[in-house]
Formats: sequence, C-alpha cells, structure tokens
Amino acid sequence: MDNYSNLAWINGNFIPQAEAALTLHDAGFVMGATVTDMSRSFAHKPFMLREHIQRFKAHCKACFIDIKKTELELLKAAEELIERNCLLLKPAEDLALVLFATPGPIGFYLGESGGAGDGLPTLGMHTFKLPFHRYRPWVEHGVELLTSSILQPSPLSINPSIKQRSRMHWWIAEREVKTRSSTATALLLDENGFLTETASSNLLILKDGAKTEGSCKILTPKSGKVLDGIALRMVKSFAKDSGIPWIESDILPSEVKSSDAAFITSNSFCFAPVKSLNGIQLSRSDWFNEKLLGYWQKQVTLNFHEQILKNL
Repeated sequence: MDNYSNLAWINGNFIPQAEAALTLHDAGFVMGATVTDMSRSFAHKPFMLREHIQRFKAHCKACFIDIKKTELELLKAAEELIERNCLLLKPAEDLALVLFATPGPIGFYLGESGGAGDGLPTLGMHTFKLPFHRYRPWVEHGVELLTSSILQPSPLSINPSIKQRSRMHWWIAEREVKTRSSTATALLLDENGFLTETASSNLLILKDGAKTEGSCKILTPKSGKVLDGIALRMVKSFAKDSGIPWIESDILPSEVKSSDAAFITSNSFCFAPVKSLNGIQLSRSDWFNEKLLGYWQKQVTLNFHEQILKNL
C-alpha cells in the first residue's frame, strides 16, 4: 500500500494521510495529552467499531477533552475512511484504524493568544496496514514476556484503563527488557508487584487447564489496573459461553507455574500464546487455542491466525 494514497480524517475533513500532522504547539505534542483508540478490519469490514468509539468518547470525557462529534458522526467517518483505504489493499490484507484526540493548540507556545484547552480539540483518524509479519512469531511460537523494573503508573495518578499516548514508561520498559533479550516483550508490574499488561495487550493466565478442559479457570489482572481491552471483552464472552470461570485477581509472577498456559490478547492479532514468563517455559493449551479461535472466527467470519501465518 502506498502511504501517499491513503486518506486521513482530521477535524471533519478527509485529507491525504501524508499531509496529516500536529502543529508544534498542539497539546498532544507539547504535553503528550492524547487520547487514542485502535480497531481493525476483518476481510475489509470494521469489527466492533461502535464499541471502540464508545470507549474512545468515554476516555476523552475522563481526560477533559471535549470533542463535539457525536458517536454516529464518528462511526460514519470511520466506516468511510476504512472503506476508502481498504480499496488499496490486497484481498488477504486488513487495516488498523487509529482514532485520536488532543486538547488542541496551546496558543502562547507560538506567541498566539490562548492556553491549553482554550481552543478547539484536535480530532483525527488514520489507518495503516496490519503488520502480520510482526505477529507471525507470536502466533506460531508464542510470546516471550519479561517483567520490567519500570512500573505501571498508579491508578491514583493516571487511570490505567484509559487508552492514551503518555507512554514514556512503555518506551523505557521495552528498551530495558531488550537489553536482557532482544526478542522479549515488556510486561509491567504495579507498585505492589502484581502483573498488569504489555504495551499493546492484556494478559490471561489459564490455570489447571493446559492439558484438559475440565477444571480450568482464567485469571486476569483486576480491571481497574489495566486497559479495558475490546479483545479482552471477547475472551470474557467466550469464557462465559464456555462455562470457564473468569477471575480478576492480583497475580504475582511467582504464582505463574510452568504447568500453566498464558495468552495475550489485542485487537491487532486477537490472541497469541505466551511461550515464557521471566524465563520460565509455560505450557501450551491447544484445546483452548482451538476453541477460542473457533469462537472468534464465528464473529468475524475469518480465520485471522491463518491470515497472519500466510501473509509474509
């Protein structure tokens, strides 16, 4: 796909994506004050887009970014942007859609009138082709997770359930774990040493069920400490329909055993197994992988793992 042919949507207007930019005095750049959300297409059709937009608007409100567009207006603009940019894709490719909002320009930063929040917010959307080559090793072989010395921000400071771009801690955490393993992904602990999430995914621990289906349960970090993932909601729905206990809990790294299986889940790749946590090799759970894949596939009418593995 040629990026110069893509469109973006900025403050109500479709423009060439190559021309989309924040000004030097936008609060999203100056203060890192940006709320964001990301959804994807399956077979060129948006999935759970309304839920993403609802979450996005709720997070904007929580961050005092007063966007004026209604849910319906955002939905129509997002659908049109996906439809138009998907025309540039091959049949087996799909898009990620990114929504973002900032408080807008800070006038005095460029010698103009007004301060932070005095003007109109900056509201935008853009797309990119999903990088299936990046997800392929995770789906095929599993993800290597290492906990970082960098901690998840306290809920008393920034609500971790809000999807936003003040992500310097993630940048440092990822660089730090890469000094220990070039293939690892950072998993953050909270201030009490409990597991939280990665920069792009929620964590699930499958207890007592790596080999058989009978007595398993799913553990996941408490909802107030991690992002309210749309993909996580899908797994929760699967667990409910399958009769698998779903337990939100404080989980210490030492409580994850080699007999356990684990998964990370995200909109981009849906879910992938965890190969190891802090060097401990975890079990694979083929029955869980197959059942969850089948459940998800019914919702999106596409085998997304096959899509990832076949796109080189």
